[in-house]
Parts: sequence; C-alpha cells; structure tokens
Amino acid sequence: MSLKKIKNNVKIDGVEYDIWYNPETGSVQARTDVGVFNKQGDLVFDSLNDQNSVFEDAIKKDIEVVKRIKKAKNKAGDKGSLPGIITDKDIQRAEDDAIGRRVTDEFKTTDQDYYFGAKKAAQYPVDAIYNKSGESQDHLVISQYRYKPPRAETIWGQKEPGKILTEGLARKSPLDEFLGLVRLPMPNALQDSNNVNWGSDEMNALEAAALNMVQPNVLDLSKNAFGAGVGGLAAGLAEGDIGDGVKGGIAGQLLGKMAFEAGSDIGKTILPTEAVAMVLGAAGIETSAEAILARKEGIVPNSNLELLFSGPTLRQFGFVYKLSPRSESEATIVNQILRFFKQGMAARKQSAASGGLNGGRSYFLGTPNVFRLQYRTSDNEAIKGINRIKTCALTGTSVNYTPEGAFASYEKGQPVSILLSLNFQELEPIYDTDYKFEKGDGERGDSDSGEGYRWKIREDEVGY
Repeated sequence: MSLKKIKNNVKIDGVEYDIWYNPETGSVQARTDVGVFNKQGDLVFDSLNDQNSVFEDAIKKDIEVVKRIKKAKNKAGDKGSLPGIITDKDIQRAEDDAIGRRVTDEFKTTDQDYYFGAKKAAQYPVDAIYNKSGESQDHLVISQYRYKPPRAETIWGQKEPGKILTEGLARKSPLDEFLGLVRLPMPNALQDSNNVNWGSDEMNALEAAALNMVQPNVLDLSKNAFGAGVGGLAAGLAEGDIGDGVKGGIAGQLLGKMAFEAGSDIGKTILPTEAVAMVLGAAGIETSAEAILARKEGIVPNSNLELLFSGPTLRQFGFVYKLSPRSESEATIVNQILRFFKQGMAARKQSAASGGLNGGRSYFLGTPNVFRLQYRTSDNEAIKGINRIKTCALTGTSVNYTPEGAFASYEKGQPVSILLSLNFQELEPIYDTDYKFEKGDGERGDSDSGEGYRWKIREDEVGY
C-alpha cells in the first residue's frame, strides 16, 4: 500500500507541511507543501527514522491527523500498523475531546504569537553574558506558553467520580505550546511573601454539645422526624422543603435531651434561654440566647474563640526594569520585549482561520498566555539561594515612556529610555509537597511543557 496524504497545510513551528502516512510500515511523514494534493514535497520528518519532539507533538495534538491515521489503519486491516509516536491513548483522547479541541483550535496561536524569530529568545542588554559556562551573570528568565486548563482532563476525562470524591482533583501542567522567552538582568528589588488564610471562629458549649449529640445519632434523629434516612434529612434541609414546625421539633428534641443529660443549674439556665430565643425567632422577634443571658444574669457563654486555617493564598510578584537601548538593533529588541509581554497577557480572540481576526467577531474569548519565571546563574542552573516561582499569569504591564519626566527620543521618535513594570500572580498556591518534589526537570528545558513544568527542589535550596 502506497504512502497516503492525511492532511495538508499543517502548521508546525510556523511553517506549513503536508502530513503523509503509510499504514503498512506505520511511517508518518511531514513533507513540504507543494500546493497539489497528491504530489509529494520534500521529506522533512519521518517518524521511523527521525526523532523530533516539535514534529511529533504537533502531529499527536492535531485531532484530524490522529483520526485520519486511525481510519487509514483500519482500512488496511491486518496489514495496518499504528505509528510508534501515536498511542491508543492519543487516539482515545482525540475521539473523546473532539469538541473541546475544536474550540481550542479556534483560539490557536497565530503567526504573530511566535516571538523573536526562529530562536524564540531575546535578551536585554544584547551584549549581556547570559547562559555561559563559568562566567555567566545571574539573570531572570521569563518564558511564555499557551495556556491549557490543568484540571479539565481530571473532571471531563475518564469517568472516576468516586476517585475524585475521595482523593480530590488532580492538577496537571497548565503549559501548552512554548512561544518564546526573554532574559533580563536580576531585578534590583528581590523579595517574596508566603501567606495563608487563617480566620477566627467561635463555638460555645451549647453548639459543641449539640454537635456531640447529633453526629453519632443523626440517623436515629432523622428517622424519628421523617421515618427516612439521612439522605432525606440532608436533602430536605438543603432544599428548604422541611417545614419550620418539623425543624422546630428536631431542635426541641435536641434541647430536651441535652437538658436531661446536663441535669444541673447550667442546663436549667442556658437551655431554656435558647428555647425562648427559638420561640421568639419563630414569632419574628430576633434576639439571641446570649443577649437574654447578658440582660438577665449578666453572663455570656464562653465562645471558645480560636484561630482556624481556612485556605492557601496566591502569591504575587512585581518587577521593574529601566530599558535604555544604545543602538538601533537594541531598540528593536526592547520594542519586541515590550510586545512580548503586552501581547502575551491580552485576551485571545479567535484565529484568522476561524474568521475572528479578519471579521472581528469572537463569541468567546480565550485565556491569555501564561509565563514561567526562574532566576538562573552559570550553566543555566537555578539559583539555590533565591525563591522559586510557579507558573504565573501576567496580570498587569505598565510602560512609562518618559521616565525622566520629559520625552526624549532618538531618530524617528524611538524613546531614549522606558520604565517597564510587570505584575505576575501564580496560578496555584504553594503546598508542602512542592518542597519535596523531585521529578521535574525544569532547570534547563526552556520549551518544557510536560511534568518538568514543576521545578525540582534540592535539599540545599530555599525552595518556594
């Protein structure tokens, strides 16, 4: 069986190729686009002989290519061979996620989203010694990626509601396609602030006693009230279908049992007061048992005030750079760096292929690109004495084109100096397990979008 064209005009790394497939050998090829459907262009990539992650990832991520390869393989029958770079999981994902991928493709990266040409990298100053062995100056690397929902596969992927309920939601990499990076000098102001939310909470003895009684006997309590199980009680309370009289009856049972077990002056003082407050509340008179006790006895229940953990927070980072180009070529780099950040943080409209750019219409807006930041030193290694930063959203970019208080420019109006302010916020909180993570390889992989998006933390590092 001869080589068959699967799809034409597939854009890979900014260049369009035709994808060919031989079901007998399992070979998938990328050839130059010659504009004629059945004519073969020059061979650029062959899955049987070449290893190129850029081509492999592009082929696997193209849902139409994967589906057509499967169809051609099935037509070949016993002679059909699945390409080694495409797994059954890739085929299943393509079939299950067809709608989602079609929506994603409508917001796909356009030509202008690939920054700084083929190298996809820029630096300021242009003559700075970055990324050299033994003599490199410390610097900040900011990489830009397309965003993908990190929890979508867990929720809408395999049907595992029980596992989600008992173990929680798994989070995967939010990084999709690598778009480019910028190397900048170390900021003059370096600091981080790790915070978590704690809040005050109160529980008096009456509330604690009620919880103590209800929790082990909630099944009996619900059966006595409704002749049903806990599910009926919980559902009724949640939906508001249980009458106030029934709720009052449950509360009355609870108070009566507590009063009997208390058997003391305290039980005779506090519980009747709570019952009075309930009766008044049913009559539309709002007053609390605490207020009745304070007015009658001059006492209030001990609230047992305590500070309780309520959740993590998301860290924010701000950087300010003064960029003063010293030549025309460096001015071009500065302008491109400004665009790198300003365009990357913008909400995405539909691509030209979907008519969004040409027609100006876009029913939905895609998530802006995201960024990964790391302080590095010689040999492109992470600086162990400074904090790590998780994947961030760029929430604000501010550019002052007159930092000296008056406009000054070179020929053709190029500003002599600009002040760039960047505000980032991490996409996920910091957890204790992040300090123990050893699987990531995010030290060197500028285009890494797999498991290595999480930094490997060594024992002698500050960590996050």
